[in-house]
Amino acid sequence: MDMKREDNAIHLRLLRKNYKVLLTKRISYSFASGLTQNYTSVYIVKLGANPLHLGGLNSLGSLFSSVLALPVGWLADYYSLKRVYLISLAFTLLVPLVYATAGSWEVTVVPIMISYMSMGSIAFLEAIMITESLQERNRATGFGLSYTASGLASIVSPSVAGIILSHMGGLSVQNMRILFLIHLLIILASYIWISLNLEEIMVHPRPNRSSLRELKHLFRHYGIRKWLAVESLGAFIFGAINPFVMVYAAEVKGASALTLGLMGSAQNLAYTVSSIPLGKLADTIGRKKTIALLRPLLYSSILLLVFAPNETFLILASALRGLTWGAMGAWSSLRMELVESEWRGRWSGVIGLLRGLARTPASLVGGLLWTSISPSAPFLMLIMIDATVRLPLILTMPETLRQG
Repeated sequence: MDMKREDNAIHLRLLRKNYKVLLTKRISYSFASGLTQNYTSVYIVKLGANPLHLGGLNSLGSLFSSVLALPVGWLADYYSLKRVYLISLAFTLLVPLVYATAGSWEVTVVPIMISYMSMGSIAFLEAIMITESLQERNRATGFGLSYTASGLASIVSPSVAGIILSHMGGLSVQNMRILFLIHLLIILASYIWISLNLEEIMVHPRPNRSSLRELKHLFRHYGIRKWLAVESLGAFIFGAINPFVMVYAAEVKGASALTLGLMGSAQNLAYTVSSIPLGKLADTIGRKKTIALLRPLLYSSILLLVFAPNETFLILASALRGLTWGAMGAWSSLRMELVESEWRGRWSGVIGLLRGLARTPASLVGGLLWTSISPSAPFLMLIMIDATVRLPLILTMPETLRQG
């Protein structure tokens, strides 16, 4: 009995250590990406791409991510969560490296593919590790803390990047290359530290049934199919606007390099301040209620971006959107709690596959709407689909927070 208690204590210490390692990773990676994320689309356009090219690149990146999602999820469940995570994370080093050395816009398909893998497979692997490291009663709060930690690092970096670019002469290709090199150095140091400190926390028995039979079994869970519809539609509508937000602000609304940086900082500040309170709210009233309460802010942020009369309103729109992202603790908890622990790798793989497939045509559709109808058309499409389809589906989902 004493040995069992001691083993449990050791296991809990490892879980706490991994949670701290992941917090540190999110801080360093968020700071690094915050230097460049608001300028990536502008950088690609300045290399010669147009909105259709930009949409096509993002479609290819999403397709690449979807192909990897299921194998990565399966390996995480049955091989080694730590090893799969570290191998996947190593590829992210290529993102700033290729951007910094790109001679044409076509080359940027490589970092775009890896970035989509990071948003999909790597993000889900981290979510699994955080879920396994936390108890249900404080899980959304723990996710909120992780988002706050990363947000704190990214509040300053976009504005710092904007100031650096302004002092160097503005949004030129050569000036933006410097930001990508700084990005590379930060995540390289972070990756080495993570590799030395991350511990394995979960290895499940190997499957005794085929992957196809496993998926059929998974789909029998109540609420699973509804949630997959929510995930797929979300990937499509956000995939249709994300490559164009900063391009819209710069080219349609005339935003300066400094304003683009301040937009990123405002979004990250609002996201950081709201993540823990909204996580606690989700641990109190439930996951889906918290998500639903924040949807009006999302719609307001999109409308404010589209109809902004000056650059100040662009910054305010970003802040409102950041408040919406503060509910990510509720999203992450609900997503993972829909299935048991031993299914979370494959479940994440299924979500990643469907999200990737949904995003594949999304950015291309966004580019077509931009060029054939209006630059504001992709943004208005998001509000229509989310309000009339996704939100009603979310409201019919089972609540995964068990009271008492």
